[in-house]
Amino acid sequence: MSFVSILIVLVSVYFAYSFNIINQQPPDSVTFASLPEHQKQLTFQPMFNAEGLPELRILTQNMFMRPPLIKNNKSDWKDARLDYFIESILPNYDIVCLQEMFEFASSRRSRLFAAAQKMGFGYYAASERQFPWNLAIDGGLVILSRFPVVATESLVYTRGTGPDWIPKKGVVYTKIAVHAKDVALTEPPSTHVHVFTTHTQASYGEVVITQPDVKIRLAQLHEFHGFLESVLPKHRAAGEPVVLTGDFNVDSRDHVLSDPTKIPYERDVEDGIKTSDEGAAMMLVLDGHGIDPKILGPDNTDSFKGKTIIGFHDTLYERLGYHPVTFGNIVVDDQGQVHPRETVLTTQQDNMVMHSIDYVLWHNPGEQANGVVAALKDVGVTPNFTPDQQFSQISDHYGVSALVEFTHSK
Repeated sequence: MSFVSILIVLVSVYFAYSFNIINQQPPDSVTFASLPEHQKQLTFQPMFNAEGLPELRILTQNMFMRPPLIKNNKSDWKDARLDYFIESILPNYDIVCLQEMFEFASSRRSRLFAAAQKMGFGYYAASERQFPWNLAIDGGLVILSRFPVVATESLVYTRGTGPDWIPKKGVVYTKIAVHAKDVALTEPPSTHVHVFTTHTQASYGEVVITQPDVKIRLAQLHEFHGFLESVLPKHRAAGEPVVLTGDFNVDSRDHVLSDPTKIPYERDVEDGIKTSDEGAAMMLVLDGHGIDPKILGPDNTDSFKGKTIIGFHDTLYERLGYHPVTFGNIVVDDQGQVHPRETVLTTQQDNMVMHSIDYVLWHNPGEQANGVVAALKDVGVTPNFTPDQQFSQISDHYGVSALVEFTHSK
């Protein structure tokens, strides 16, 4: 989508906002205290272990739910995809982190919030609403939770380049109170989980680490690290887990074929083992170690080093042993011919790029003061295929799901 096209969309909705044609949206975040009394009695069915502590099912998903009039091909099927997501995917999770769930000029985000609340998601945080006079659209970030959100903050990144200058991309943070089985949500929680979701500067076309949009992306991740340095000391007790989710737009695959003479196409597993330079740089910046400035070019002097070190785990890579494809996947037919896995939503330029850009990152916290221990029990790519629909998957991205378990130390 060109910069000019997005400007046209901005202009086209200006009068809709000015004359209040488009539905008013709910506030940017909601917590337990702000809910009507009858909604505090909502029931839901999270999973609990033998100790009565919950196992949190977390999903991160780029929804590809852009503002009206923007589409890649014949149709983005926005309403139909949102309906499917609400009916078939949302009920399976306790915490849902979304990117590209834009509010601008659309009532879809309101519809999602209303449906989610009926399903027991009584709490949310979202990117701040924008207006035409802001010369921007919202960041498209949403966190939904079945458990109480007791604190929330947000960060808007330094604005990106190209089409990414328009949305106010950034980070949304939620401190989520985790209660044991049969404990009322009004009672003190057993622990908290600190959940962040983000969407950073994208690259369009082939990515070379020395190009300007890569530096912008790493600079935004450096801002993310600074946000962590600010937020966690205020809200986090020792030992509480930290989960970073989102579409980081950093492709961790190096795209070097392991056996090109026999298999002339990229394979998900065998060719996803090595980490790209930018993938390694992402982890160094988020941890706070910073990078060698020269990897971005001989004239670059920015190391993006933080003030403190926070160790994060790339959970998919550590669990699977490779960087799985989450965007632009392929299928190979019986004759060995390669085809794009998805063509309804994805641009032709992005077909078969085989990028790994969606993540769940985990901070290993250790034991908490009350003896509760958090562990990442499982993590994996969740394609969210949509059988018997006009579209074959819920988005042009795959989702990533994780299971966080709480136990008492022995």
